[in-house]
Amino acid sequence: MTAMVKGPTDHVVVVGAGLAGLSAALRLAGAGRKVTVVERESVPGGRNGLLKKSGYSFDTGPSVLTMPDLISDALACVGEDIKDWLDLVPLKPLYRAFYDDGSQLDVHADTNQMQAEIAKTISAKEAEGYGRYVEFVTKLYKYEMKDFIDRNIDSPLNLLTPNLARLIALGGFRRLAPKVNQFLKDPRTQKVYSFQAMYAGVSPQQALAIYAVIAY
Repeated sequence: MTAMVKGPTDHVVVVGAGLAGLSAALRLAGAGRKVTVVERESVPGGRNGLLKKSGYSFDTGPSVLTMPDLISDALACVGEDIKDWLDLVPLKPLYRAFYDDGSQLDVHADTNQMQAEIAKTISAKEAEGYGRYVEFVTKLYKYEMKDFIDRNIDSPLNLLTPNLARLIALGGFRRLAPKVNQFLKDPRTQKVYSFQAMYAGVSPQQALAIYAVIAY
């Protein structure tokens, strides 16, 4: 038999120990609530799991960490420091792209290194286009982060901000692949900087250009 509790309560049950559930639990605990987390699997993490088979390790979900500050913020709610829990080691390069023509491209987080890699592997002109692409996604991040990413949207009216107009003027609501192609002309770089939309389950041809911020 279940009972409906009306009004505020100091005991909160979080269903699911995925990243969202764990983050919610940390924030609730930090706010002074008693928290119980229930999870159907034997380990927490949700999609953020690890499969070991035949001597190999496979990520079962997320394969990149783009915003570690979000983890830091959640841990800080209960007085913990991310450095005491995780040893984050940047990969150099981030990954290596192999193409059917036999060429390969090392992808770097540092934009100067990446520009040099593109100039060496493809052409100086393509590297210049990459520089303009970096300027584009930097503006995307600036306009998206405060008003749309790091914010609760409680009403459609919350979307009506000056930054929405700036995103429209920037071309953020055009399709991703054609927008990337405005800056990058080689199919190799076009693929490297448009596939990220598939993390959200959308093809680069159908995704809006605002998804380019994932690569930022």
